[in-house]
Amino acid sequence: MELIAVCDSKTNTAPDFPIGWWSVARSHELEVGDVKAVTALDRELVLYRTESGEARVHDAYCPHLGAHLGVNGKVVGESIHCPFHGWQFGGDGKCQHIPYCETIPARAKVQNWPTSEVNGEIYMWYHPTGAAPDREVPVIPQIGDENWTEPRQVEFNIPVHIQDIAENSCDPEHFQYVHKQNQTPPSSVAVEDDGAVHLRSEIEAQGMTGELHATMFQPGLARVVTSYGPGAEMMVYNSAQPISRDETLLRWTLIVRNEIAEFVGDQVMDGIIEGLSDDYPIWENKVHRKQPIFCKGDETLVLFRKWVRQFYLPDSPRGQQ
Repeated sequence: MELIAVCDSKTNTAPDFPIGWWSVARSHELEVGDVKAVTALDRELVLYRTESGEARVHDAYCPHLGAHLGVNGKVVGESIHCPFHGWQFGGDGKCQHIPYCETIPARAKVQNWPTSEVNGEIYMWYHPTGAAPDREVPVIPQIGDENWTEPRQVEFNIPVHIQDIAENSCDPEHFQYVHKQNQTPPSSVAVEDDGAVHLRSEIEAQGMTGELHATMFQPGLARVVTSYGPGAEMMVYNSAQPISRDETLLRWTLIVRNEIAEFVGDQVMDGIIEGLSDDYPIWENKVHRKQPIFCKGDETLVLFRKWVRQFYLPDSPRGQQ
């Protein structure tokens, strides 16, 4: 007798976390000497900035008696000071000093996560085996360029795995049904020589036609440039902090060319928020399909699923997505 299959749920279908760089804070949120508790990748972490200005991320719990280094921990020079018994941990995660003991146990260390600080954000590198970074965070040259405005920033908490959010960008068919567009917008999706997924689409707004070019560097890192002609451009940069397998914090940064700054800005961000509000009920209630049934017309989704495999370990039970 064949048993009925276990019902899918958000928790038993979600993939592992993809390998890559994940945003954990905006740079202006962490001043010298600041210590913050952060939840990401199903881990409790401590984020702090040393006296020299370097941002660091470690696992949060002290190996001594389990105190959370991100709650009342202090920066001492280039190390983090445990609030419970004063143990100090350096940039490599190893204990450097115990106030009441000259001999430091060899196992006295916390997991260190490599960090990078570009684009006005702090990122941590995640690899399930602890392997060192094999790529850098893509630098977005428009951010900080004097020809572009100061950034407008917004954050969203989305109740879904980061891969499902990224997959949305390669799914033009959903615009007609979720976003109530009259027809599927003409677009192309391809993996180009830089290894990123590029989506190009014609758009129309307020009687003007333009081109949208989205570049996805990894799930959770993307740049979207919309151009209506020379000097008439806007850009949205998307980064992500996976909280858990079914919750993701999105950080979005909007900048526009100075030439059109007085004409666009808040209304563009309002439009982005409205678009996300359309997607939200789907994301909140869907499950991840590891082996979806595709049909003709889903070619861009098939391309995305093949591309995204590189961000998982091939022998992981949840790795082949």
